[in-house]
Amino acid sequence: MRISPPGLVELSAAVLLALPASGSAVDLPEVQARGSLRVIVAEGEQPEMFDFDGDPAKPGLEREMLEGFAGLKRLRFEVVPVKAFSDRIPALLRGDGDVIVGLVDTIERRRQIDFTAEVLPVRHLVVTHKPAPPVKSVEEFRKRKAGTIRGTTWARETLAAGVPESQVEYWPDTEPMLQALADGRVDAAVMTVSDFTLAMTRHPGLQAGTFLGEPSRAAWGVRKQDQKLKAELDAYINNLRSGASWNRLVVTYFGEKALTVLGRQ
Repeated sequence: MRISPPGLVELSAAVLLALPASGSAVDLPEVQARGSLRVIVAEGEQPEMFDFDGDPAKPGLEREMLEGFAGLKRLRFEVVPVKAFSDRIPALLRGDGDVIVGLVDTIERRRQIDFTAEVLPVRHLVVTHKPAPPVKSVEEFRKRKAGTIRGTTWARETLAAGVPESQVEYWPDTEPMLQALADGRVDAAVMTVSDFTLAMTRHPGLQAGTFLGEPSRAAWGVRKQDQKLKAELDAYINNLRSGASWNRLVVTYFGEKALTVLGRQ
């Protein structure tokens, strides 16, 4: 059962004066004083993970999770959209929002921000679109023209696999990239298993190939100084994932592929 966020939280003049300047509020006490949780999301995020319109029936797995957290903390839920995936971390560091959804935890990103407990396990794989055959090896992938998106681990894994930069074409977000794949303008792309599973519902011609890189995890990004917020988010995620509500969420958004997404098949 989803918890609807409450109404506006009244702030006294004294509390308002104590708050940091606009865009610089940090950690849970300031978030609670403001009365809202600001969630940074790239406009290209798949709706099954985060629906920008907030469809009450199916708002997206991560949006539903974070709306529940906001409701428990009596906070308004505010969406902070950014144009590109590469804009997310800069927006967080500027103080435009409090948490980023849809991030794969990497060493490079940990130099700038911190990550919550795991939301989903992550594996990257090479995808193609019929009638092109699946890519069965990294060596084969290196010979293909690849489509990808800047600021994502998809791009990082593409280049780490040894695909020459001259063979890589960049797209603003997921749907244009997948359309280019379907049209044959690029030969292959890299996605996470979860994103590939969701994309197959709109692009049934997609097919999975070889895995790339090591297993990782998707989590929510927070500023390094926001340790109280991180601790509360960690506790919330761990509690949710240990109960029956988690199974409902995963099956709702991933259906029969739920076990594959969770790395259990």
